Amino acid sequence: MVRNKVVKIYRTARHSKIFNLSSLLLLLFLFFYGFMTGACAGQGQEVSGLTDLDFNDDGYINQLDLDILKSHFNERYSRYVAWDLNADFRCDYKDFYYFADHVPLDYRYQVAENISVWNLSNYTVERGKEPAVILGEVIYPQNPNRTVTWVKHYTSLESPKNDSAVCVHYARDLCRLAYKSLGPKTIAWGSSGVHAYGIIYTGGNWRDLSNWFIIDPFWKLYDFEDLSTAMGYHDTHTIKIFLDEGRYGYWAIHLSVDYQHNLVYDPYKAEYRIGQFREPQE
Repeated sequence: MVRNKVVKIYRTARHSKIFNLSSLLLLLFLFFYGFMTGACAGQGQEVSGLTDLDFNDDGYINQLDLDILKSHFNERYSRYVAWDLNADFRCDYKDFYYFADHVPLDYRYQVAENISVWNLSNYTVERGKEPAVILGEVIYPQNPNRTVTWVKHYTSLESPKNDSAVCVHYARDLCRLAYKSLGPKTIAWGSSGVHAYGIIYTGGNWRDLSNWFIIDPFWKLYDFEDLSTAMGYHDTHTIKIFLDEGRYGYWAIHLSVDYQHNLVYDPYKAEYRIGQFREPQE
């Protein structure tokens, strides 16, 4: 009889321990799940400021994009997707309202007119990658293809021609126009000491020079790629990221570059004087 009681007490205690352990594991799971969900939600909110309504990337916001949005109604997500416009990890009527607030619709709730995405200041941003933070400044990655397309087809910048090419003129005009049209911290000023050009951050570790992309029309002049390799024209030494207009030029983040070791380092802020646009000749 005593032995049976001892066995019963032992079993009860063992099941109690198992229950307590299971409860503890459940609480830990709920805690970490809630933490991860909160973290993802925070990331979603961060990305939501970079909403691109041109879902099919055809250069226009129109009825096709609204149809894409509607086709995803009632879907739920565990990560950011383009048509989750309010970043709540679902696509529903709230996203339609967001779209309608930004795009004019007619009485049938159809898109009233085509809107060129080139008017969106954040069009060149690479949304699939996390931004970098340099000296407290958030630097969003830029998409090389969209940035080059913007330069070639949606600006009046003249590429240098023949022997009239002056690299600092083009780089100066490019960076100033990008600042005004695309916003600060988009196309930066790159320099090798003997040549100047545009350069953009494309995502990843900003200290890795491989994550910076050069924008320079000289690539297609005079077999310039071979000449550049031989002369070190694109052996970047410094990068200047424009932040704000100053008294004499632009406040910028200055970055030093060790080209041999593919390293970007030593950030500091200072005003950079780059001059004015070239005046058209009469």
